[in-house]
Amino acid sequence: MRVEFPDGREAEINFWKYIWIPIVLLIGLVLATSFHQVDADEEGVLLRFGKQVKTVGPGLQFHLPYPIDKMVKVKTRRVDVQEFGYRSGPGGRITESGYDDESSMLTGDLNIVLAGWDVQFSRENPEQFLFNVKDPIATLRDISQSVMREIMGDRASIPILTIGRAEIQERVRKLIQAQADQFKMGLRINEVNLIFVSPPAQVQAAFNDLNKAEQDAVRFYEEASREYQENVPRAQGQAERIVLESEGFLESRVNRAEGDADRFLEMLRAYEESPEVTRQRLYLETLEKRLPEVGEVWIVDEDMKGVLPLLNLNEGGLKQ
Repeated sequence: MRVEFPDGREAEINFWKYIWIPIVLLIGLVLATSFHQVDADEEGVLLRFGKQVKTVGPGLQFHLPYPIDKMVKVKTRRVDVQEFGYRSGPGGRITESGYDDESSMLTGDLNIVLAGWDVQFSRENPEQFLFNVKDPIATLRDISQSVMREIMGDRASIPILTIGRAEIQERVRKLIQAQADQFKMGLRINEVNLIFVSPPAQVQAAFNDLNKAEQDAVRFYEEASREYQENVPRAQGQAERIVLESEGFLESRVNRAEGDADRFLEMLRAYEESPEVTRQRLYLETLEKRLPEVGEVWIVDEDMKGVLPLLNLNEGGLKQ
């Protein structure tokens, strides 16, 4: 092909000599846009002319070149965190200032508390995450703040500041998950953590006094519970022992009384059959029991009118 320049010169240019350059560039572009490496913590969503075709797992994936096919990778096996009311800095430092619009909460008893929390989530369904909501992360932030304010507004400030954190965290997590499922955002809410809950600086001193009183109340309750656990079982054991001893004493007295009654009845029947013999036997049995208890026995003639005192000079005593 002959080309004429403005100054009158002419040159012969052979375009066929350089045709291989765009061909090589086109082949390189096809190869570069036909292969994608999906990492271990990702899933790839394949789009063909903007429409979802399939979802692929980790590994080297081949598809038609751009602009026919497009691979969008979503990190489905990574847990991300969204922070509210604070921001984390280097070394784990927390910055609370400048985020009052997120941390200020109105409680159910019309008090104000400052709360900082985070939401840990993962992308469970890449198709829903990409196509159902325009900006799922911004939507998640709006849902989280709305739910937290709702929960704080249903509770008094004292439980929020003291013993109610665990219940609030679990309740907020469930409500955020329900909202995300309703919008089909493809997110899984793993945890909600209340990093801090505190009163405003203007009432911090009063809250410290209140918190100390709450801690004392809990301590007194625990001490009373411990005393109860120690004393009540011991008293119950003593009561059961006394009842068992009483029942044993009752049974022994009844058995002894029944035995005495049976023995008396046998003695009565024997007396009715042989009065003299029975009377003599009872007399002898009584003597047999009582004589060992007598220290000294003196036998005196029943016809004797009196007792003559005898002075025993050898023993130095007076006997009668």
